[in-house]
Amino acid sequence: SSSGYFAGACKGSLSFYKGVFILRKLARRLLIVLVAASVLLAAPLRACPKRIVSMSPVGTEILYALGQEDRVVGVTDFCDYPPEVRKKPKIGGFAEISLEKVIAMKVDLLVLSDIHLRYKDDLDKLKIPCVFIMQDTLASMYRSIFDVGRVCGAEKRAAVLVAKMKADVDAVRAKVEGLPRRRVVLSVSRELAEPKVHVFYAAGRRTFYNELLEAAGGVNVVPPSHAEYPRISSEGLMVMDPEVIIDIVGEPEFYHSMENTDVDRIFNKKNLREQWMRGPGVSAVGMGRVVILDGTVYLRPGPRVGRIALSFAKALHPEARW
Repeated sequence: SSSGYFAGACKGSLSFYKGVFILRKLARRLLIVLVAASVLLAAPLRACPKRIVSMSPVGTEILYALGQEDRVVGVTDFCDYPPEVRKKPKIGGFAEISLEKVIAMKVDLLVLSDIHLRYKDDLDKLKIPCVFIMQDTLASMYRSIFDVGRVCGAEKRAAVLVAKMKADVDAVRAKVEGLPRRRVVLSVSRELAEPKVHVFYAAGRRTFYNELLEAAGGVNVVPPSHAEYPRISSEGLMVMDPEVIIDIVGEPEFYHSMENTDVDRIFNKKNLREQWMRGPGVSAVGMGRVVILDGTVYLRPGPRVGRIALSFAKALHPEARW
């Protein structure tokens, strides 16, 4: 009948228009995807920095290890490794940042240390790209290297560098495996000109130094503290009674004193060792187990971290065949 024909025709038309509606909806979605893809492809990738200033000696060493030396246009007065970095323009010390100088130098990447975190808001407002080198633990140091590598387009070199650093520390750990773990105190800062050691600052449990001491076969006897580098008195040293004292003294070039002093005499290792021997009669003093480590390498958790671990292991286990 005509009514049946009409109903069939209407049903067919509805199916047809429903199909058209679905196709249009799919087309719109496809168009959105294509437009988004074309925008992403057309957008230029963020260019690698060409004018890098490093306000961190560790950051400078990382940049060189990642092959970025030609892009470095400024470093601090304290950046001394690798040796060729001394030829780079100096922008002053590393504790304070001159934002005016950074702007004038047209810097497109600022490499900083964790002590510069207070400048982050100002740098963000000025739209100055920056990377912070975190140095509290080995893991944070490795992450910082990856951060620098990512920003500089050197991800593969960063991965290779971190892998080597981990392998160096693991090699030291394997070498001392099975040897007695020595009780140790690591002094990282003290007055070097005094006739004997009265007070010093030691590496605490929440530091990369603690990790390296453990890898080197030592047990850090500094008690847990909120301070990363607690101040230790003579009485405190007596209570801890370490078997080994490792004393990091830095570099004569960067030693500063209010008095006119003979730097060569101050950094004489025999003299530095005797300052401990005149102090409290702890086990390390009685056994003559006081080791002086000089050089800025021991103050910087960077690409040469394996060397630090090795020196610690030699101080803790001289009986091993090195």
